[in-house]
Amino acid sequence: MSTVQLFNGQFIPAGEMVLNTSNRGFSYGDGFFESMKLSNRKLPFATEHWNRVTRVTAFLQIQLPEEFTKQSFQQYALQLAEKNGFQNARIKFQGYRLGDGRYGPESNHLGWSMTCEPMEQSEYVLNKTGLHVEVCTSHTINPIPQSSFKSSNSLPYVLGAMFTAKHRLDDSFLLDGQGFIAEATGSNVFLLKGNTLATPDLSNGGVAGVMRSIVLKEAATLGVEISEELVSPEDVFEADECFLTNASRGIQWIGAVGKKRFYKRFSSKLTDHINSQYGLIS
Repeated sequence: MSTVQLFNGQFIPAGEMVLNTSNRGFSYGDGFFESMKLSNRKLPFATEHWNRVTRVTAFLQIQLPEEFTKQSFQQYALQLAEKNGFQNARIKFQGYRLGDGRYGPESNHLGWSMTCEPMEQSEYVLNKTGLHVEVCTSHTINPIPQSSFKSSNSLPYVLGAMFTAKHRLDDSFLLDGQGFIAEATGSNVFLLKGNTLATPDLSNGGVAGVMRSIVLKEAATLGVEISEELVSPEDVFEADECFLTNASRGIQWIGAVGKKRFYKRFSSKLTDHINSQYGLIS
């Protein structure tokens, strides 16, 4: 359990209330977040996470302080884990626009916090039992320019998680308005058919996940063909393997969608490859 958190560069007791009701992230969802895996006191994908922070702040027109650099971003995460005594952890960075105002902000400066929670293992571990996943029918995702970022407005994923729990599933596919798969409730989706690994194109409204980019890169080195395309629920039933990815958990293989059952040979091989390639094994 964590005992310390970071708030605008200051270490404070975990759980201490620091936001008021005029906070723009709270009032308007005027912000974003980033989830990262700390492995053996290192951030293996620090560059990828920092690049996404700079892209989302540029899009939201939030100004980063001059002293807030990739190096300091990474150092804050390492110091936070150290003060909490964690060797392996899930780090969550939350950014928001400072200042008051209504829809029109009075400031464009960055406010931020960083929290962490312990993880048992440094490496990614493939789930032993395949996930049971179905299509979410309660709502759809509307592709917009900011869809590729982790916005503070996470209602589509909250509703998706509620649908998942209600139907006693492990996760759910979220569709766009045209009926194509955009992503799962907190992960990107991949399908392996033959020697082709396909993932929904980001034009469907999915998040440009850090692990998504790592999987696309590393899978290609293992000799499979890569395709970013429109993926329909029907395509899932023609796949040999299906798995979900995010930076915290790595690869999670899907065992069943409806009556369809899937293998995990490539999921297992790719997990081992990423662990080895990025030095995640203790």
